[in-house]
Amino acid sequence: MHRAGLVGCGRIGSEFDDDPKRSNIATHAGAYSAVPETELVAVADINKEKLEKCIKKWDIGSAYQSYEELLEKEALDILSICTWTSQHLDIVKSAVEHGVKAIFCEKPIAVTLGDACQMVELCKTNNVLLQIDHQRRFCEFHQRVREILLNGKLGNIQQASFHYTAGIANTGSHMFDLLRFLFGDVSWVMAVQSENKSHNPTDPNLDGVIKFKNGLFCSIHACDVKKFLIFELDIIGAEGRIRITHSGFDLEFYEIQESNTFSGYKELYPSKPLINKNTPRDFMINGVKHIVNCLEEGKNSISSGEDGLRALELIHAFHISAKEGEKIHLPLTRKEHLDNIPGCEMDNII
Repeated sequence: MHRAGLVGCGRIGSEFDDDPKRSNIATHAGAYSAVPETELVAVADINKEKLEKCIKKWDIGSAYQSYEELLEKEALDILSICTWTSQHLDIVKSAVEHGVKAIFCEKPIAVTLGDACQMVELCKTNNVLLQIDHQRRFCEFHQRVREILLNGKLGNIQQASFHYTAGIANTGSHMFDLLRFLFGDVSWVMAVQSENKSHNPTDPNLDGVIKFKNGLFCSIHACDVKKFLIFELDIIGAEGRIRITHSGFDLEFYEIQESNTFSGYKELYPSKPLINKNTPRDFMINGVKHIVNCLEEGKNSISSGEDGLRALELIHAFHISAKEGEKIHLPLTRKEHLDNIPGCEMDNII
């Protein structure tokens, strides 16, 4: 049994599972409670009301109003960090000092690339597993999409486009990581301020274009979350098309057929999906199972600190491009790029 602790009892820490419309476990506390190999033994939050609500909901034995006290008094194997992004580095430092074996950290990994680099190096040097909650990497459905693309079942990918809401750091962190998971590393980006504003002034919506090292272009489109929530990816290949819709909970597949309208042409028509639409979407539970498996088998996470760093780098590159009005190549190398781009100070929205 692996002893787990949680810092931050807000939405992604515990409260998302209060939503009656969510049919899957959606929080760190819920996932630890559902996985037999883990026991959530202690939680911490500066907000006493959230703290008491969390320990009552999940029947947790110990509660603290500071992460320092939690780490001093509890011998933990795994620590989840679900606080404001600006606190991640300090909590990681303390967790490493107190012998935590694995850290499950919310996204974005950090506010600055400098902080993210410190987190990755600190965990690497001290043999601590660092896993970032880019949760679609843990999902069988998204893993199957990746297999389809790698196996060439869509043929050569011609274009991709992504629609998102709620900020280039908050939701964009998930978006950029999913794109890297599916298409690999990025060569360059170009971005502009979106006319569709973010609900958080510290985390703007940005539109743009990504050029991947494999030659693929992907267009990025922001929408207004006050009107609706959207997190959708459209992938068009030479042999077919996949649309991932409803935040990854639905799928549309199209195959090429002779046109019903124009002689001598072919078009894309809805077809039977290559993936079972009922494939479970147990993002959080699978994330906890994965970190346990990595600990027991001495493996690296499929959503590593390095992956978190690369997603943050794309967030920064979009900021820089929108500010400077030019194409930004990756990896970022100028020292000023490591420290002065604001991150997102909010809890998860998806």
